[in-house]
Amino acid sequence: MPHEFSSHNLVLYKNAPAIIDQVADKITIRLASGKAVKVRTKDIQLLHPGPLKSLNQLEQVPQGNLEEAWELLQGETVELIELAEFIYGESTPVTVWHAWLVLHEQTWFTGSIDAIAARAQDEVDAILNKQRKKEQEAESWQNYLQRVKENAIQPEDFDHLNDVERLAYRKASTNRTLKALDIEVTPEKAHRLLLQLGLWNEAVNPYPARFDCATIQPELEVPALPEEPRQDLTALETFAIDDDNCSDPDDAISLDGDTLWIHVADAAALIKPDSPLDREARARGANLYLPEIVINMLPQGVTEALGLGLQERSPALSFKIGLNDDGSPACAEITPSWVRVQRLSYSAADQLMNTSPFKEMSDITEQFRKRRIAQGAAELNLPEVKLKTSVDGELYNLSARHELAVKNPVEYTVAIKELPRLKSRDMVTDAMLMAGEAIADFLIQNEIPAPFASQAPPDEAATPETLSEMFAYRKKFKRSGLHLEPDLHAGLGLERYTRATSPLRRYSDLLVHQQLRAHLGGQPLISEADMLARMAEAELGGGNTSMAERLSNRHWTLLHMQQHPETIYRGVLVDKRDDRGTVLIPELAIDVKIRRIADLPLDAEVNVQLTRINLPELDLSCRQV
Repeated sequence: MPHEFSSHNLVLYKNAPAIIDQVADKITIRLASGKAVKVRTKDIQLLHPGPLKSLNQLEQVPQGNLEEAWELLQGETVELIELAEFIYGESTPVTVWHAWLVLHEQTWFTGSIDAIAARAQDEVDAILNKQRKKEQEAESWQNYLQRVKENAIQPEDFDHLNDVERLAYRKASTNRTLKALDIEVTPEKAHRLLLQLGLWNEAVNPYPARFDCATIQPELEVPALPEEPRQDLTALETFAIDDDNCSDPDDAISLDGDTLWIHVADAAALIKPDSPLDREARARGANLYLPEIVINMLPQGVTEALGLGLQERSPALSFKIGLNDDGSPACAEITPSWVRVQRLSYSAADQLMNTSPFKEMSDITEQFRKRRIAQGAAELNLPEVKLKTSVDGELYNLSARHELAVKNPVEYTVAIKELPRLKSRDMVTDAMLMAGEAIADFLIQNEIPAPFASQAPPDEAATPETLSEMFAYRKKFKRSGLHLEPDLHAGLGLERYTRATSPLRRYSDLLVHQQLRAHLGGQPLISEADMLARMAEAELGGGNTSMAERLSNRHWTLLHMQQHPETIYRGVLVDKRDDRGTVLIPELAIDVKIRRIADLPLDAEVNVQLTRINLPELDLSCRQV
């Protein structure tokens, strides 16, 4: 065993001081924690022979002159014990340990225990400047955190708070401010902090940005409609039936004897595969329908040129659909056309359902509907609503976000309108489903690669009748998806189905139109591989759009309820677990958890009143009244 190690030596072990207790085959050292550790000679370095009785002695800070020692040692090389003498005037265990701390800091000196050199002036200046800057930043950071805690932020804090906003928009996955404040690092907690600080007001809807949805209208050049032969169907009485204030009518229906014509905006006549318009629509996936605004997937010029009923006569891709004896639809003809379209709201059309041609059209779609129901289609008549929001009297423009700053409270209104179950709406829905099934058959028969929509059936089929049964049955369905291979769409009761009647609003429909157009014109089709890639991109954009729409609607519904805290809502108990239950509020199409309902049967009416909302978490509480 080397003779330089003995009991009560001060040694260095893992950059920390230790005292040697015993020297044997291995050396026993005692750490500052009091723990005894056996080590090898190569694991420790001798700092001072001692004797040192306790490491507590090292906590004493000796008086010395560091800068003077640094000046004296310029150009010299010394050992640690000598450095202690230069700085502190003596070499004791205490001064040697503090000399090692000076060395370890690497500000004034550099090297090892056996060979220490003074740094040059410019090196020391650079290090000290860096340290001062770091200390100032640390002090500034702590002051900032204190201002956040006291809700007294200053303009200089916005750089840090912009990062909080990025998290709230889910453009970042972590955040230093929230971590320092011991707040869970989530977009919801960032949202809450921004509200508390007054940097966001309640009108800020973060969900489109969180799901990477485009929040500005597309601005691309729209080509002129190509000159080409079109069948003149303007003699048919044609109706585009849609919600009130619909701005992009893209489907219409006509009666032709015992068949229907389904006319669809001829989007593929203008939008060619891989054109700038096509790539933009593919990235967006679908129109974004928000209570504040509608963000289109295609420029307004496309709608103006192709929207059915927006001009005296409209270009369409028209599908002549008849029913077979078993109620299945067949596509007798597909043709580019000219149509003359009358626009009607569902409520206006509903007043005409007993008159011609609405009665005849309804009879055809009802026959098709009965077949769907017989094949297991889910009839879920759950409440639906439509929301419309304005802020400060004007439509809230998501694209007009300003630099982060303290916001004044805003005035906003939220109008929620129940969508009644109308015969006209059922007729149009089934007419479009007829077209979807018939076009799917056409695609299959002609081996045209295209997106087919399918949905797996629930584990147990049912025919729900009450609200609670419908509420439960909806949860049993899997999500629908797009595939190249046709398959059952259980929710619709269709063995094969494609979406083709909303090409101005949904990219997968546009894909079907592009393939049909290519087939009719004898042009090359999009290959299966390319179709899969396009479908994947469109489904991602469309899925994000759906999530943003759903959460935005809930956001504004909660704010509507908060504006009317005195309102008592009529609810229906649709689920219960012991004394807890779920109450559906039909006029808002929202459900809420309620306690103490053990004695109530399912589908019982329950009057509820809002007690609080948690806007960032999209949560609410109600009490039974």
